[in-house]
Amino acid sequence: MQYNLPGATVRALDHVSLDIPAQGYTLGVVGESGSGKTTLGLSMLGLIERPGKITSGSVRFEGKNILEMSTEEIRSYRGPKVSMIYQSAMNSLSPTKTILGHVEEVIREHSRVSKVEAREKAIKSLASVGIKPERVTGYPHEFSGGMRQRVVIAMALALSPKMLIADEPTSALDVVVQRQILDLIRKEIELRNLSLVFVTHEIPLTRKLVDHIAVMYAGEVVETGPLDRMLKEPLHPYSEMLIGSLLTLRSKREALTRMPKESSESKTKIAANACKFANRCKYAFERCRQERPLLKVVEQGRMAACHKYN
Repeated sequence: MQYNLPGATVRALDHVSLDIPAQGYTLGVVGESGSGKTTLGLSMLGLIERPGKITSGSVRFEGKNILEMSTEEIRSYRGPKVSMIYQSAMNSLSPTKTILGHVEEVIREHSRVSKVEAREKAIKSLASVGIKPERVTGYPHEFSGGMRQRVVIAMALALSPKMLIADEPTSALDVVVQRQILDLIRKEIELRNLSLVFVTHEIPLTRKLVDHIAVMYAGEVVETGPLDRMLKEPLHPYSEMLIGSLLTLRSKREALTRMPKESSESKTKIAANACKFANRCKYAFERCRQERPLLKVVEQGRMAACHKYN
């Protein structure tokens, strides 16, 4: 997947491949800002807009490539099958519409029900995320950030999807409200037996929420496997650096001191198809600067894209 900009082409996703069961599977997608996490989530829903373009590959759900679906098929896919919680609640909510109206619209857009039925379902959906019936006629500006995020979650779950994509759903919230929203997402995932793709740049948020992890760097997935094993023993040097950033300030300074800095000299030695992390990697050797490592099985249930394991 790439963005065709004036005078430049930016590759946002590069040979990303993930196999996610439709129900009961929880995956955390982690990496720095700009690593392609949000673009991956949007690609899974077929929501890439110009100047973005998926140039190769496919996004398959229940055997069908969503990139080739008709307008009617994609409407039956987004929401009823796979739904998304977006990063900013205020960007998802209209200031001129009640929160009940938002959820009603989602239900009526994707299912053939009467206005009365849609209203009943919407009230029930909002109640499931902790919003009382007497408040459903309120407008977004009358709610706190945490309550607005609950509305967005209700919208995402209103059609009982099989899979939920959550894109940094707590990034604009304080720590206490953040924990409440994460607890709510976990409760709904367990109750409904959904699959979850949780996108975040904060690894601690994945604890107690997901069982599996995919680490992204510069548009590539560089490591996948069980979360607990990655936290204890990261395979990829980039994963190791991310885990190292969670250390105490003193230990963190020491870790950063040991990490070789990128230099203009090393940049000139890297081939176009080299490892993208080579200039930041303390383990890099000549092959890393000449040949891109492919994601492959390193041990049972774990994969990494690194020449260390050849």
